[in-house]
Amino acid sequence: MKWQKRSLFGAVAGALSLTAAFVPRANATVIVYFNFEDGTLGSTVDFVADVNNGLPPPAGNLGGGTQASTITPTGGDYVSDTGLLLNRTVGDQDTANPGLALTYNHASQNPDPKICFNVNTSFLVDLSLSMAIDNAGNGYNTVKLTYTTNFGEPGAVTHDGGSQLIPNATVNKYTFNLDPTVFTGDGSTHTTQFCLTFSGGQSNGNNRQFVIDNIVLGGTEVPEPATVAGGLLAACGLCWHQRRRLVRSLRLRPA
Repeated sequence: MKWQKRSLFGAVAGALSLTAAFVPRANATVIVYFNFEDGTLGSTVDFVADVNNGLPPPAGNLGGGTQASTITPTGGDYVSDTGLLLNRTVGDQDTANPGLALTYNHASQNPDPKICFNVNTSFLVDLSLSMAIDNAGNGYNTVKLTYTTNFGEPGAVTHDGGSQLIPNATVNKYTFNLDPTVFTGDGSTHTTQFCLTFSGGQSNGNNRQFVIDNIVLGGTEVPEPATVAGGLLAACGLCWHQRRRLVRSLRLRPA
């Protein structure tokens, strides 16, 4: 009888442990990361996100995100210039100090430049967008976030993510916490386009005016329903298999 109980307990424990492996778990992580490090000083800007694919730079970056993306710039007199250390991700392998960044000049002549990038947000929750900004040259004084869910589809909806003032002659981190009622991780948002618009340009000089660096979209990845369902089916299969083994063992035991 004790042997039977131990066997039954082992079967149930094994099934439960496998089931637990497929229960939806939330792990905060870097989804997309732009550090602009692979540009050319005074020239080309690196608008391609760094991805954590297990490869060293420039092919990959252990401090990169889980998704690839590319920034599309609109307007502005921009160039690649000296970067910032603020808001770098943990594990960022682009260790140049201070590295490179996206820099805007002649702000008053180039109003409201915008940078946009796309992300698959279907199974993401707890999203936030952060960046480091140096407004040392009296450049733009406001950053505004908008994001469009189901981008490119008939059901696309544009949301106002808010705006923040940017003091002159300061280096700060700016964070936008996205509406949790929009990103519920249920697969409904599909592709989301995030856009940052910079306004209130004041300077017309040739000095280093306005610098954006280390843009991070962070969030929590929720397992897709198909993954969870597959895990539960596997757990059920293990339960059935263990039950059949237990029944056969009991039949073979001597009376």
